Amino acid sequence: MISQQINRLPPRPGIYRFSDENDRLLYIGKAKNLKSRVKSYFSKTTELTPVKQQLVALIKKIDYTVVANETEALLLERALIKKFQPPYNVDLKDDKSWLYVAITDEDYPKVILTRLFKIRNSKLIQNSKFKILNYYGPYTSALAIRQTLRLLKKIFPYYTADGPMINLAKNTRSALHLGRYLNEPLIDKKDWLKNLRLIIKFLLGKNDELKKSLAKDMRAQAKRKNFEQAARIRDQLKYLAIISQKQQVLKNNEVDQSYLLKVRKNFKALQDLKRLLKLKKLPLRIEACDISNIGGQMSVGSMVVLTDGEIDPGQYRRFKIKTVMSANDPAMMAEVLKRRFAHPEWPKPDLILIDGGLTQLNAARRFSQKCPIIALAKRQEEIYLPNEKIPLKLPKFSPALQLLQKIRDEAHRFAIGYYRKLHLKNLIREDSRMGRE
Repeated sequence: MISQQINRLPPRPGIYRFSDENDRLLYIGKAKNLKSRVKSYFSKTTELTPVKQQLVALIKKIDYTVVANETEALLLERALIKKFQPPYNVDLKDDKSWLYVAITDEDYPKVILTRLFKIRNSKLIQNSKFKILNYYGPYTSALAIRQTLRLLKKIFPYYTADGPMINLAKNTRSALHLGRYLNEPLIDKKDWLKNLRLIIKFLLGKNDELKKSLAKDMRAQAKRKNFEQAARIRDQLKYLAIISQKQQVLKNNEVDQSYLLKVRKNFKALQDLKRLLKLKKLPLRIEACDISNIGGQMSVGSMVVLTDGEIDPGQYRRFKIKTVMSANDPAMMAEVLKRRFAHPEWPKPDLILIDGGLTQLNAARRFSQKCPIIALAKRQEEIYLPNEKIPLKLPKFSPALQLLQKIRDEAHRFAIGYYRKLHLKNLIREDSRMGRE
């Protein structure tokens, strides 16, 4: 089955997607030659890490999308990974970083989070003091899986605490550990194990099957006039729909065409920027800086980021201006750049964009750490380059100009927002002080 799917792959650039038997997306990769790259995973001569061995053992379906070139494949791969976050798309030096949801092997099984310890004879050995009945994962984001489990606990309460099984039939403080999410407490093992089966269906990605099962149970309870039980199942279905929206799955045999079109548009703009600005490489990370103040008061600076041509809010930074007390935007911009490059742990930009003209550019470039830097002036939308007296003027509908305008405007919005926040705090502080007087 896998060999037939590999034989259908073309020897062209693109992205490939691995899924398991339940259509759960496992991994997205890029390739200069799709057929050759995917085939290497299943070759006996290829040495795979334990985690990659585990991935290969789960693969049941292979899908792909052909693109124009290797760089386009890179951009599409990164865009889709960011959206769908497949569990195996992470570069880890240590297998212990992988998180799994585990079901313990005991009379009243617990649901716990544990980490991969090692693989022995193709079996996963868990780093846990509990004896494990089964495990689900891996999950690369500890925050995401913990949030998901917290939501699941509200729908299908389960036991996680150490120690003996509590008696939920008694209205004790301990019983509230689970009973707080229920109209009535779980009182027997049958209900307990039923909840576990429903949780496992969710973890396996069988959401449609789970919803059908719950809907059937809800109708049966209503028919028997157990209206409270039916209402509880109705609420379970409602909250399950909320979680399911967060657990997006990429359908097999299709890649969202809007993503591919967006990637191609951004790629064209980045190529144009590289050519027009005579950059050595494609500007996959662009940082834009702006200043916001009124008369030099409560001055702030912003740094926003475009990654692969798309805004990347997780990379944004903001600065309170500390060394410039008067209305001197060029000096403030210089301070922002100086403080930005005091953080070597932040990724290095391929291009820096300054909001302003030649004066702002000359002040900031001294602290740009030899990174390519330009300025974009709002009035005529002219691009100023270092050592160039005449600014670059691009057509209004130029993809490169529109990309620069997008990040420049975003930097301005972010700076204004921070200034207003500080200004409001200052007004509240002044009102409070005057009230005390």
